[in-house]
Parts: sequence; C-alpha cells; structure tokens
Amino acid sequence: MARRTIVLSLMLGLLAAANAVPFDFYYLILMWPGAYCESSDSGCCVPKYGYPAEDFFVKIFQTFDLSINKPVVKCRNGAAFDQNKVIINSQISLKLKPCYFALSPHMMHAYGRSMGHQLDKIENSINHYWSNLKCPPTDGVNTWKSEWNSYGVCSGLKQLDYFKAALNLRKQADILGALAEQGIEPDYKLYNTEKIKWAITQKLGVAPGLQCRDGPFGKKQLYEVYLCVDTDGVTFIECPKLPAGLSCPASVVFHPFYTWMLNSTAAAAAGGRAAFDSKILLAAETMLN
Repeated sequence: MARRTIVLSLMLGLLAAANAVPFDFYYLILMWPGAYCESSDSGCCVPKYGYPAEDFFVKIFQTFDLSINKPVVKCRNGAAFDQNKVIINSQISLKLKPCYFALSPHMMHAYGRSMGHQLDKIENSINHYWSNLKCPPTDGVNTWKSEWNSYGVCSGLKQLDYFKAALNLRKQADILGALAEQGIEPDYKLYNTEKIKWAITQKLGVAPGLQCRDGPFGKKQLYEVYLCVDTDGVTFIECPKLPAGLSCPASVVFHPFYTWMLNSTAAAAAGGRAAFDSKILLAAETMLN
C-alpha cells in the first residue's frame, strides 16, 4: 500500500512537471497615466467603475523565456478567465461552494465575510491600480481578461493569485514614493534620467528599465518603468535582459496626473483636453524653460 502511494505521488509529480510552463522571470511593467493621457489623441476617460488612483498603474505582468528571447504567452494548460474572481457579485453566496451551506450559521457568516473581504480587496486594488483610461469608458474586464489569457495562464498561479501578485509588487515598488523621496515629483520639470533610475534602485535594490514617449513642448516624458521579478512572483531581481527598444534621453519631463484630467464620456474628451491644456500651458512653459 505504501509503495503504491509513493508511485502515485511520483506520477502526480511528473504530471505536474509536464504541465508546468517554463519561464525565467516576470516583467512587471508599470505605466505613468499622466504620460499616457497627455499623448493620447482621444484623451482619457473615467473608467466605468470609478476614478483610478493618482499613481503608477500595472500595465503588464509578463512571463518571459530567455531561451527564446520572447514572452511566454497563451499557454493551453491555464484556466479560462473568470471575471467573478476579480469583480464582486452582489450575491456573495453565488461564489460559495455547496459545503458552505452545511456550516453553522455563525461559521457561514464568518466564511462569507472573509471571502467577501478577499474579493473586495482585490477589486478595489485592481480598479485603482490596473485601470484602463481609454475612451469611451470601459469596465476594465477586457483588459484583465487579455492579461490573464496572455500571461497569467503561463504563470502557474491561480487567477486571483496572479492578479494579487502583480498588485502587491506594484505596492511594494511604490515608484511614486521612491521618486518623491529624491525630490522627483510629477510637476512638468525636467529630471535627470539617471537620477530617476538611481531613486528606484535605492528603494528596491535592483535597477529598473525606463521607457519614455513624446511629451509636451518637444520634450520626452517618463512613461513606463520595467522591473524584473523572480518566478516566485514575489522577489524583485536584477533584470537578466531588458527590451532593446527601451529609450529615454538624458533628461525627461515627469507629467502631472490628476483625476480631474479625465473625461466622463468620449465626446467630452477633446474639449476636456483643450481646457486642461489652456489651464496649465503657462505654468508648464515656465518650468520647462
């Protein structure tokens, strides 16, 4: 009996190994929404679920394989996306297993409250820090679905754990706080790119990659921060490789982002952006000159 148990355990271990998708590390790509909105021709809109945080967003949590020098994508052994695992249903009981109803009333209440708290926590975080600001407004589900179907299914993590890992890493990195500690604020001033990298390295102990894009007045602006994460989904590591296309000049603009920049509808986007530009034009020119 013991021998059969050992053999069965070995077979299950081999099966799990066969289904595991090899990758070397994650790219955690954090986006600064101020740069995105400033350079978006269609403007930015308030998502259907409400206002996002005035902070760096998670853009991508990507599995990467050095042997092929490409992201590992769309693995077939992952579960299908289930939006109920990131969006709260008003009837929490619909998410509970049948055995839940066999519990005592006190235990039912405690279990339901615990599960509701877990779902509430992930929903609040994903709405605030993994937002889609495109116009017309969206509910974000397609964004999260795309990320899960592209990379989450290859991570070896359960869906909820995949999103929680990315959001926890974003919180741990606290890029906005790391920059503020070194006097780098989103205020239209020009900042030394190496100082930005140094500020993040001081906080995390690993060097980031930076991506910039066209900004106001012919300047480049800080757009994305690339961080590398071990396969455990918890530990920041030095990047084994950064994308060849990453590019920033010696000095860049750190564009402000405030939720009042966002429009409630796509129709208001053009007018809203024009109004915003007229309010800040003089101040921005003064800071950049």
